[in-house]
Amino acid sequence: MRTRFASYGLFSLALLAGCSRVIRHGPIITEYESAECISPHLGPGITPPTHVWDRSVTDSLGQNVRILGAEMPGGRIDVRYESDGTDIVAANAGDYIYPADVRIDKLRQRLLVKASGITAAFSLPQTWLFEFDLTQRRLVDRARVDPKVLPQECNID
Repeated sequence: MRTRFASYGLFSLALLAGCSRVIRHGPIITEYESAECISPHLGPGITPPTHVWDRSVTDSLGQNVRILGAEMPGGRIDVRYESDGTDIVAANAGDYIYPADVRIDKLRQRLLVKASGITAAFSLPQTWLFEFDLTQRRLVDRARVDPKVLPQECNID
């Protein structure tokens, strides 16, 4: 019996570890609100109509960085450093939670990505913000957020 109880306890801990607190304010939300839009366009030949991002920006080091992604199953936002061909996943919220909005803080060299959807396991709606440092080439923050506190998503090109 004791082993079975220990197993249930570990299962409960693992389940709770997967839950994330939803935030309504904080630096990542403030940064997202003030960042400049990288507007999506509708992907050609994709049905149903799907938001797609494919934009190049120049970082503070003068490197050309291409931002790529799509609002679809398996969707994520990648950055490609054209100087050396390095591809890095900037934001990937997992199955059924897709990129919905992409913004850039040019002063701080940060890419901010909103992803939203419904989790497969528990059918719960979730919204996440990701903050990726373009110069250091790494994810610096991510948080589950209340979508009601976020500004309207960027317009389609």
